[in-house]
Amino acid sequence: MIKNNAKTIAILMATYNGEKYVEEMLRSLEKQTEDDFFCYIHDDGSTDQTMHILKKWVEDHPYHFMILEGQAQGSAKDNFFWMLAQVESDYYMFADQDDVWMPDKVEKSFRKMKQTETLCQDKYQAFCVFTDMQVVDENLQEIAPSFIRYIGRDPYRTSMAEIIMDNPAAGCTMLFNRPLRDAALELRDPTKIEMHDVWILALAAAYGTEHVGVVDEACAYYRQHANNEMGARTESKADKIKRNLIDLCSGRFMQQKRAFLQKGRDLAGQMYLVDALPEKQKKILEEFSEIGKLSKWQRIKFYKKYGFTRNQGTGWMYLWI
Repeated sequence: MIKNNAKTIAILMATYNGEKYVEEMLRSLEKQTEDDFFCYIHDDGSTDQTMHILKKWVEDHPYHFMILEGQAQGSAKDNFFWMLAQVESDYYMFADQDDVWMPDKVEKSFRKMKQTETLCQDKYQAFCVFTDMQVVDENLQEIAPSFIRYIGRDPYRTSMAEIIMDNPAAGCTMLFNRPLRDAALELRDPTKIEMHDVWILALAAAYGTEHVGVVDEACAYYRQHANNEMGARTESKADKIKRNLIDLCSGRFMQQKRAFLQKGRDLAGQMYLVDALPEKQKKILEEFSEIGKLSKWQRIKFYKKYGFTRNQGTGWMYLWI
């Protein structure tokens, strides 16, 4: 276990075969206007020059960066969870190897965190804030000014139910505190959640929407390229209609929609096992995770009562759930 005593914020960077972009990302961290951070990097078994680049960078910048030694974890999600368990800090951020952070990203995130903590007066002290990103191509040319809106999300839909259905934030946009990190590490079965980002943000929202802060502006460049593990994807209404018709004709439509809902139920099934969450929310999560036992109309009533709706296209839920 590493105690991040020298700095307030621990930035956790996961790398894997990132030789093409990783140094550019590291340079953007070095240029941050907020200096009170330390970056911990864990490589997941790169076979290119990534480790050579990282070692040279850490050698030249030991006051802000270090490499965490440990075996490969197999995925970005597992890599981030592994690092989260290795480092003790007051606050945490995730960093992807192929993005570029704007110089004031850490500063704006931390300022919003302090505002969010100050305004919330309840007994629960777990908090998370997130920013937006600008979607860009491999050469940092703009594709869309807002990642969140590009993927059809609303940054202000931050209730627990809304995040489970439509997570608006990528992990690399978040800053969260130690109590939320401790709750996040209570995850029993990582295979039941799709990514680390929805887990972190949904847990924060389970304490109440006032525990989630939004910086509604782009603070990073989200690079789209062929090797993204999770990329921003969008489509026109016409393309969506065409895709749904094809899926209907092939029989995949209902299967895909039910699989989508099952992901949310699996997530809820892990969340209600977290001891630190409020009991009222744990009860809702437990009911949602086991909602398949109810009749269709009981399920619809439950979804409406607790706000399990999507930002776009909720209608199919009431047809197929």
